[in-house]
Amino acid sequence: MGDSGLATLVTAAVVLALAIPKATRGLACRWAAAFVLVVSLVLATKLRLFGWRDGIAAIGFRGPSGHAAMAAFVWPMAGWLVTARASRRVRCVAMAVGALFALGVAVVLVAYGFHSLVETVAGGLLGGIGAGACIFAARSAQPPSARVTWLAALAVAVVFGLQHGSPLEPLRQLERKAHKLAAPYR
Repeated sequence: MGDSGLATLVTAAVVLALAIPKATRGLACRWAAAFVLVVSLVLATKLRLFGWRDGIAAIGFRGPSGHAAMAAFVWPMAGWLVTARASRRVRCVAMAVGALFALGVAVVLVAYGFHSLVETVAGGLLGGIGAGACIFAARSAQPPSARVTWLAALAVAVVFGLQHGSPLEPLRQLERKAHKLAAPYR
């Protein structure tokens, strides 16, 4: 649920759903910009730490976890979107469920040794701050219509069903190029 391919497609579905009505186009732009910023910060940090070889070994930090960042960014906001016309309590529960999904991703990453606790916390905080900023900005925005909310929920469900476990080829190509560039420095 923190896979960059899945998160990218879910984000695209959310941006599309928010961009359809005029009232939420500004929110769609903020959501897309925040996503690009979070992804760019994770990527820039990882590229910078390639130069340090293994990052900061004393604390087990090689850069914020992109999976934790994507999960913490995407799922709370998706929860907000699909419940945008519901009561405040329901929206809070949906965002909390999204945050619990993100926490589950972080726990799995640490439990299976993919990332250190420091890396997942850094990624989770980065993604969570991005999502929080978008949700905070959305609190005064007119929520999307019920049709758009259902469209977004359907798009997220379809994307999740079709993409889950399948890498996006452009992202894999970027990963291969980064490893090729870093190989001489290892």
